[in-house]
Amino acid sequence: MPAARKTRTRPRKRLSAAERRTQTLERVTRLFAERGFSGTTTADLARAAGVSEAMLYKLFGSKEGIYQAMVEHKLAHAGWGEFPADPELAPREFFRGLALRIFERVEADPDFVRLLHYSDLQGGRFAELFHAAMGEAVLESVGAYVAGQAAGGVLRADLDPQLAGASFLCTCWHWAVARKVFQTPYLTGVADEQVITTLVSLFLEGVQA
Repeated sequence: MPAARKTRTRPRKRLSAAERRTQTLERVTRLFAERGFSGTTTADLARAAGVSEAMLYKLFGSKEGIYQAMVEHKLAHAGWGEFPADPELAPREFFRGLALRIFERVEADPDFVRLLHYSDLQGGRFAELFHAAMGEAVLESVGAYVAGQAAGGVLRADLDPQLAGASFLCTCWHWAVARKVFQTPYLTGVADEQVITTLVSLFLEGVQA
């Protein structure tokens, strides 16, 4: 009887330090999102990442270093800065695109949103970095659009452009988070398209007949 053939297993590819770092960050994100910074230990993070605590310290130096690296990784790869900012778009088209982008980003990355809320509540660096790197840039872009449309007589000129833009952004954000992250029952019974259309109409036209 012929001897059984030995099957050769391919050697596992050894990750580079950069690849291991990225993989670790992706694995610990959900844990931070579920528990926040103060509710997560390095032992928890090591288990989630599938590495030893010693390896975590070698890669990041400390728990704060892991969190900081995760924040920077999220901000660099989350795509939150990609919002429509074409000054040639008509207001309804511009604000509809903006609202749609917010809804899409919140749905695509709920862990990001949870991290942001935890950080805001705990006075963490993540929220501060996000608002500085993304929030202010988006608000400035939307405010500039509102100012330009007001100068052309399309939108009201008696309103502060930044405040008007911020009111729309915040409204869309809170609706998206309530529907996509917290699953608030009385806010989830209609389609996104209907919600977005209503929010844009309310912003541009108000509710008074």
